[in-house]
Parts: sequence; C-alpha cells; structure tokens
Amino acid sequence: MSQVVGAVKVSAVVNNLYYVVIAKYFDTWKSMDQCNDFLGVIKMILRKLTISIMIAGLIIFGSSAQAASYQFGQLLAGNGPANPYFADLEITDNGGGDWTFTLSALDLNTIFGASSFIGALAVDGIKPTSVSTNAGGGVAAVSLQNGGGPTGIFDFRYDLINPHNDKLTGFESVTWHVGGLGSALLPSNGDLALHVQGIGTNGDSAWYVSPVPEPETYAMLLVGLGLVGFSLRRQKQN
Repeated sequence: MSQVVGAVKVSAVVNNLYYVVIAKYFDTWKSMDQCNDFLGVIKMILRKLTISIMIAGLIIFGSSAQAASYQFGQLLAGNGPANPYFADLEITDNGGGDWTFTLSALDLNTIFGASSFIGALAVDGIKPTSVSTNAGGGVAAVSLQNGGGPTGIFDFRYDLINPHNDKLTGFESVTWHVGGLGSALLPSNGDLALHVQGIGTNGDSAWYVSPVPEPETYAMLLVGLGLVGFSLRRQKQN
C-alpha cells in the first residue's frame, strides 16, 4: 500500500508544480489566449505524467518482489566521525516472508582506521525464524541475536563477527537470506543501524543509521515555493 500512497503524493507534487509555473510566468504572457494555450499544454503533460506515476506505483505494489536501498552514514551514538558514507544495504522481499540482504562496505580503512570493521546490523521489527549466508562473502556466517543498537534499544541484530578474525572489513560484502517474516513491510530509514568497531587508535565503536528526506518534505518545499510565487505576483499588481 505504501507504494500507491507514494504515487499519490508524487501526483500532488506535480500539481504544485503547475501552480508554480502559473505564478512565475503569468505576467510575461502577451495575451490571455497565449496564456490559456500554454497552460493547456502544461496541464495535459502533467496529467499524463501523474497517470504514469500512479500506474507505476500500482505495478510495483502488485509485484511479488519488492526492494529497498539504504546508505549508512549518520552517527546515532558512540565515538566516530559524524557523517561518513561508508556502507550500502539492499533488502529484497522475495514474497512468502523471505527476504534477501546484501551489505557492502566501502573504504572503512580510510574513514575509520585500519582496524575497523562492521560488527552488526541492528533492526527494529519482526525477528525472522531462519537465516542462511551465501558462501564466498566477506563473512562466513551471519547469526541472529536478541537486542542491538546503543543500550539495546533495537529489537534484534544480525551479528557479522565470527571466530578466527572473520569480520566484514573495507570493500567486502555479504549476502544472507531470512525467512518467517510473514507479511512484514520492508524497514524504514531509522529502523536499521550498523555497528562499526575498531575505530581509530583506541578501538572505539559507533552506531550509524541511514535517514533520508521523506516525500512530504519535498511536497512541503514545493508548496512553499508556490506560495512565494503568488505573493510576488500580488506585490507587482499592487
């Protein structure tokens, strides 16, 4: 359902763009006929774009597999740099409560130090009942543990640390599969946190999340621009 709601939000943004165009160019047209012709073309284009976006949202909603991407880099807690972009995560909902995770580390050595590694992924959400790890990745086996995040505020975690120095270090990636999630939705930004350990010469650690602006943020920005445009036009008329 979230994909359809997202498409509706985008259509609202498109309509706001229409009013921004009116506000910006109203005083430059030489006649009302020219104004109406121009706006007629714009409205037709925006209608087609809105319909296309809505259809795309319905197609995504109806498909069996959905995916989400996350970029980690905002400090949540601990001793580490404030906003480094250091890891990518892809989660695919394969249907039937089965998900696939692929976590890829970037240049950890340069960002955090030569001894740094990613130790865990904490999750706020439903805990799966099974986990299996693809062979040949940066970590031999991903394991499930209760709790995670600073002071254990998350529901559970995927541990990426194993004996014999088996850790996820710079430029390594690992893929694992989980089951038993039923109809759970893919995580939102803020529901996931990565634990980086071995930071700097003191071996510090820190938790990082992956927030991004929500669609409502862009919609509110465009509405504000539209209001500014109308205000400027009224000032000119007065």
